[in-house]
Amino acid sequence: MRDNPPLTAIVVDDEKPSREALSTYIKDYCPGVTIVLECNNVQSAYKSIVEQRPDLVFLDIEMPNGDGFDLLRMFKTIDFKVIFVTAFSEHALRAFRFSASDYLLKPVKIDELIEAIDKVRQEIILKQTNINLQMLLERLSPQQHNTHNLVISSAKGFKVVIIDDLIMCEADGYCTNFYVTGKGKITSSKNLKYYEGLLTGHPFVRVHHSNLVNLHHIKGYSHQGEISLSDEICCPLGNSYKSHFLEIFGKNR
Repeated sequence: MRDNPPLTAIVVDDEKPSREALSTYIKDYCPGVTIVLECNNVQSAYKSIVEQRPDLVFLDIEMPNGDGFDLLRMFKTIDFKVIFVTAFSEHALRAFRFSASDYLLKPVKIDELIEAIDKVRQEIILKQTNINLQMLLERLSPQQHNTHNLVISSAKGFKVVIIDDLIMCEADGYCTNFYVTGKGKITSSKNLKYYEGLLTGHPFVRVHHSNLVNLHHIKGYSHQGEISLSDEICCPLGNSYKSHFLEIFGKNR
């Protein structure tokens, strides 16, 4: 039981069929998870969470009289885990991925549900904080059009880094190595293409099939095809990326 702690959960969704379907999946396929309540709006959900203090909340996004993000903003401290269950837009899904927040797309798939709950259990065992939720709320805030942090997830948990401190992202098989100013190397369990999508809009450029670099950390370039970066880091410039790199680099100097 120590490796598989029991969880209490609340399902929040304004659509009754969706609530019932998810609750049934949890009861049938997720042993150790007990649904203590189902709620159909933000107000009742807030009251129920305060009273029941669940370990986990399955949260729909779009609901009448306030959405799921409005509910989370009502709490000064979010001391429960959240799995979003949504048919929301790609913009929001990108925000979920950026902050490493858990989400399930409707209609919910059983294997993805089981995987999300297993991840929550690991976070509870490792006593990980909800910094990812705080970053998600910040990113989706109307006043915040951009985010300055990136959550780098790994098999052991996650680390939050300032994007401006990222020197280079390097493919390492199915993983990605991040080189961060003053912090050395951090390895993520996700691939480089995943992070390249998240860093769109930031000053990063692909210079090799295995390397993505921050233009602000470029210190020089040699005719031998080597790029010099901060912290004495170097990487190759691939021939197929050379003309684009020189064009972009020139515009940012």
